[in-house]
Amino acid sequence: MTTKWGILATGRIAHTLANAVQNSDHAELVAVGSRSQDNADKFAAEFGGITAYGTYQDLLNASDIDAIYVSTPHPQHVEWTIKALDAGKAVLCEKPMGLNHAEVMAMVHAAQVNHGFLLEAFMYRMHPQTEKIRELLSDDAIGELRHIQANFGFYSPFNPATRLWAAELGGGGIMDVGCYPVSMARMIVGAEPIAVAATGKLAQTGADLYTAALLSFENGVAAQVATGVGQQLDNTVSIYGEKGSIQVSTPWLCPAEWKITLRRAGEVEELTGSTKPAYVHQVDEVDRCLQAGHVQSTAMDWEDSLGNVAVLDKWREAVGVVYPQEQAATLASPVYGRALNTANTTMPRDTMAGVGKSMSRLVMGCDNQPNLSHASVMFDHFIESGGNVFDTAYIYGGGRIETLLGQWVTARGIRNEIAIIGKGAHTPLNRPEYCRPQLMESLHRLDTDHLDIYFLHRDNLDVPVGEWIDALNELRDEGLLSVFGGSNWEIARIEGANEYAKINNKAGFSAVSNQFSLAKMLSPVWPGCISANTDEYRTFLAEHDLALFPWSSQARGFFTSRYDAIRTGESSGVSGGGNHPGDAEIQRCWFSEENASRRERAVDIADHKGVDLINVALAYVLAQPFKTFPLIGPRYLWETTSSLGALDVELTDSEMAWLDLATTR
Repeated sequence: MTTKWGILATGRIAHTLANAVQNSDHAELVAVGSRSQDNADKFAAEFGGITAYGTYQDLLNASDIDAIYVSTPHPQHVEWTIKALDAGKAVLCEKPMGLNHAEVMAMVHAAQVNHGFLLEAFMYRMHPQTEKIRELLSDDAIGELRHIQANFGFYSPFNPATRLWAAELGGGGIMDVGCYPVSMARMIVGAEPIAVAATGKLAQTGADLYTAALLSFENGVAAQVATGVGQQLDNTVSIYGEKGSIQVSTPWLCPAEWKITLRRAGEVEELTGSTKPAYVHQVDEVDRCLQAGHVQSTAMDWEDSLGNVAVLDKWREAVGVVYPQEQAATLASPVYGRALNTANTTMPRDTMAGVGKSMSRLVMGCDNQPNLSHASVMFDHFIESGGNVFDTAYIYGGGRIETLLGQWVTARGIRNEIAIIGKGAHTPLNRPEYCRPQLMESLHRLDTDHLDIYFLHRDNLDVPVGEWIDALNELRDEGLLSVFGGSNWEIARIEGANEYAKINNKAGFSAVSNQFSLAKMLSPVWPGCISANTDEYRTFLAEHDLALFPWSSQARGFFTSRYDAIRTGESSGVSGGGNHPGDAEIQRCWFSEENASRRERAVDIADHKGVDLINVALAYVLAQPFKTFPLIGPRYLWETTSSLGALDVELTDSEMAWLDLATTR
């Protein structure tokens, strides 16, 4: 059986791949798609009269194609890769797979959802020469790895309108060929760098002219990588170990007659081989994977592509390369090239008096988004999954997170369709007089005239509750917020605030945002944090019809596989930092015999229902007798998808009692 190929776009690299398909014993070139019928016809005539389609979509609609090679300019990779995967095609996407980590994440997610094959076209990874490099390193041929030098650059006359130089086309050396030495260094070390430092020069278009970077790895290995589209380099790879070195004179183009120079113990050995053209190896690898039923290739799997683009992001950041597609002014539509679908209401929703719109039961926590590209991909996916509530705060990222959310909301034009939760007056500025100036600044960042829900981020016991109520009612009466409540507030203080409001004919707290999860918080995650996970608090919420917006609703990693490593005294492999909990925090906040028992019972229920453990933990929060809107804090699309699985888990009264350790079996 042979793989039938369609080529999407008709540029130079498309011709190269088409020739490789025709020279493969395991592939057949069937069709080509272009943005114009004329270009498609010319390409088809060159390759034996294959079917020519005048649009990319017509190519994807063809029923006789197994695999699509996406060879558009860089910025179109994400849209057409996702559309090809949605059309049920296997995809070989030209490198770099996406302009940034967020785009590659969206592409990988599309492959996961469609159970489709996806491979980034680093053809050198499939070549026997590269396989020999791996073999030498695995056999400890040069001893402990110490240093790597890898370069790929060439001189091209400056032309701001061409792909190599135009920022809007993803131009510059880093993305065009710098991705090669980065991928090689990471492959050699078998790990991700812990630091990326770089210097370089930009062209007047904003694309990088030439640049060099130092990748530092945890084991002490350093990799010097260099690239440029305005600078000719030697385009070699040198690998140094304690006992010798490996030199590769043509690492990227991988000739049919290849050679590796191995130096050790004062001796020089030339390792050579003869093989078919490099791109044919790439085509054959796709066929091999498809015939075996694989959705990834071991030569360059999805994690590898995500790791590579993450380094490229850091390299670009270090030298100041930002593409127009990554800026708020050009954030026109989702990366998959169509309007945002806001019609999905399959996620359960509920209402709160005073908010004026139904709200999704899951709330997107906005505090893990490193940039606008990442935030947009995450938020778009949440909306299309049926979510419409977003939680942020004045202090998150020093205001950066509110700005990202506001830029996205404005670009999508969906302010009236979503609910935004804001928070202010955090310690040490937690006094009523700080509410107004902080709220006004938050509204400016968010580019909106009101918040749907406003929480006092912390309480200040030195402030009489009436002063809080007076200040918040002023803001409410001016239409700057719809309803309000307290985050990390004790019962007595809420009761006092609402009693004051009732006596003075004012609005009181409508909601609470304390920690709540299946595992009970033993020690505050952050100073001043309060949990609602006590019998008294749960009864209070139910009796007073107060909605709970629980943060850390899944106990920050306690219900993941990290638990097992921490329990046995090993490292979970997650260092923590920022809002990402480290092992010590998880142990301090959640490890107890009672929580271990709850977890064991949740494992039993998860196994019985055939769902993930994390889904049972979140379903428990959703199934409380009082109204809950759990906050989730996904960093990646797969984490959002994992949380969404909780919506399909129904827990019976007896299962809830068992999880609460109220019954035995």
